[in-house]
Amino acid sequence: MNLLENQQAAEKIDSTFIDLEVMLMQNIAKHLKDYGQAIDSDRWLTQKLAEVGKLNKENVKIISKMAGISANAAERMLEEKADEALSALEPGFAKAVKRGLLGEAVDIARSKNVSQAMEMLHKQAKNTINICNTTMLYNAKEAYKGAVRSIVYEAKEIADKQDFLDILGKHATASIIGAESRQQALRKCIEAFNRRGIPAFVDKAGREWTPEAYVNMAMRNTARQTAEEMQTARCKDFGINLISIDSHSGARTKCAHDQGKIFDLNNSSGVTEDLNGRKITYYPWKSSSYGEPDGILGINCRHHKHPFMPGVNIQRYFPTDDYDANDKLYKQTQIQRALERDVRAQKRECMLYKELGDKEAFEKASIKLKNKEAKLKNYVDGNQNLHRRRDREQVVGFDKTASVKVISANRKAKSASAAHEITGKVLPIRKEATFKVKVPGYNKEINDVISDSCRKVVYGGGETGKEVLHLIDLDSGKVVFKEDGGIGFVGGKNYRDFIKENRGRYAFIHNHPDGDGLSKENIATLLSEKIEIMIGSGNNGKVYVGVIPKKVELDLWKEYNDIEKIVKPNFKNEYALVREGELPYFEYSRLIENEVCSRLVKKYGQYYIQEI
Repeated sequence: MNLLENQQAAEKIDSTFIDLEVMLMQNIAKHLKDYGQAIDSDRWLTQKLAEVGKLNKENVKIISKMAGISANAAERMLEEKADEALSALEPGFAKAVKRGLLGEAVDIARSKNVSQAMEMLHKQAKNTINICNTTMLYNAKEAYKGAVRSIVYEAKEIADKQDFLDILGKHATASIIGAESRQQALRKCIEAFNRRGIPAFVDKAGREWTPEAYVNMAMRNTARQTAEEMQTARCKDFGINLISIDSHSGARTKCAHDQGKIFDLNNSSGVTEDLNGRKITYYPWKSSSYGEPDGILGINCRHHKHPFMPGVNIQRYFPTDDYDANDKLYKQTQIQRALERDVRAQKRECMLYKELGDKEAFEKASIKLKNKEAKLKNYVDGNQNLHRRRDREQVVGFDKTASVKVISANRKAKSASAAHEITGKVLPIRKEATFKVKVPGYNKEINDVISDSCRKVVYGGGETGKEVLHLIDLDSGKVVFKEDGGIGFVGGKNYRDFIKENRGRYAFIHNHPDGDGLSKENIATLLSEKIEIMIGSGNNGKVYVGVIPKKVELDLWKEYNDIEKIVKPNFKNEYALVREGELPYFEYSRLIENEVCSRLVKKYGQYYIQEI
């Protein structure tokens, strides 16, 4: 049995545990879904911890139902592998009996050696399933308890953060702050919960194994053992006690020590001879590394054993010409399996958000899902020996209704993307962007400093979403103040103190992680007494520049509103998308804000975009 066949045999059982994990996680999400309500967090925590017993009973029912399915699947797999192994052996033994090289042996159905081996293998498979079920039941309970505690803790932490309050606005009420922080905390918890899942096994080193990884590994080993034990059992039935191990290059350390040797299943040692009368030493089977995970015939081992009859066989290696091709295909399927896991994990995240009733988070997760499905499709299509395994991408509960919602969410995202570039999301940094800016009316030295700061603030904030500020003195041409702000915010108390205490005229350079244009707050800063240049440097390489050298007195918000009334009718198509639910209102309003800000600055100075 090669590695690929070994893996395929194990898939029949691990798929059941993949479904079990999803069902347990969905059940936990059901118990978390009411956190968005206006309820005191400490009281909610107490209520949720009191539900542990109820949750555990529900999980026991889920596991009990799936345990029968997994046990039946394991039994079928063992029977199939035993039949395959025996079918491959019996014709050879029958020919040897006809030629008088072997005596008659008991039928397979009446073989005690075969029945004892199968009994041992069934116990081994059952033990693996029981370990997983018990571990997952315990870990599901602990995951739930950890989740409710972390949600409450995170919500309090988020609500206390100044940058979070700044995003909501100075006049946000306590109820709005509480609702927003609860929603963010719940999303953060679900993302972490989905990444970790519910472990099915913890090894001696403390490493947690996912249900798929542990069950697949254990059942691969059991499937391999089934073939080997059936061969050993029939060798005993026919009175064959010697076996030979083949060999190949690149063997593991323990396998390399055992390959090519003759072993005695009765654990004696001595000398035998082959067809040509050549003397060969044989060794006790117990002296080999058989039975060890990284030993001969262990997990992912490519070696095989063959019956050896003195005076009949010739000691030889059995290199397989298709090892390289088989290994290449095996490695390709491993990459495919990893991509399938990504797809399943993303579907699982969609299902958890659906369970919570969080439409916005579901839509964002849906977009990620389509990207991961596209990545899997591209890989499979690019390798002619692979084919799409839809069954390995399925997630229990992710039915046609959920699929339709995912497709709808992606259609909306594409429509919005076609309408404009504003996303409100952190963009990847455009590596080829030079950030070389030339502001008309300023000399090369000033523009060089501005360009350098445009690049540094982008890389300083990176893809974290945080904004960074450089304040350049336009008389000295030096950066005189720097600040690391928060997510979507920069120019705090230290900046205000600096402006208040120092005289001069300055260029305000900061990064826009979402690549968006200048905002109302940017324009308000530009119109202040000492700021002459306002620049928003985008991760996408676009730099938005506003310049008003001579300060003007105006009622900013009245003038902004007047221009907005003129601008809005130009965005009828975008508003139609908002009404149809295909464009978030936030993105629609930012689109208008960009246009209003550009017109307002142009009225009193210069406003332009440089893409570099």
